[in-house]
Amino acid sequence: MKRESDGIYMNEMEKIARENHHNGNNCSVSLAMAFAEKLGVTHEEAKKIVPAPRSIDGKCGGYLSVVAMLEKLGIDKAGEYERMFLEKNGSLYCKELIASRAGTGRTCNDIVGEAAAMFDELIRNS
Repeated sequence: MKRESDGIYMNEMEKIARENHHNGNNCSVSLAMAFAEKLGVTHEEAKKIVPAPRSIDGKCGGYLSVVAMLEKLGIDKAGEYERMFLEKNGSLYCKELIASRAGTGRTCNDIVGEAAAMFDELIRNS
């Protein structure tokens, strides 16, 4: 899927996760709901699989949720995901991510979408 405004292509999972986030869900839940079917659970069950944003040492829900979903699927790629996330965002911590994006136009929704795309890539390549 292409975002008209910036010419960047989104995969379907990124689009769904972003829509979930736009509809008022937090970043962790937005990702879990997007991947509920792939996790073999309902949306309500998916919400219980992922930790709340900042609930573990102040880390981003976009990071925490993907690590939890990788674990649920038995895919040993948390280290690879952490490297991908850090390369893209520079930090795992909400406070730092918010500060670093000031004036850039990047939002939490961008992180949610990018996390969905990275997770989708990791599970497709497993």
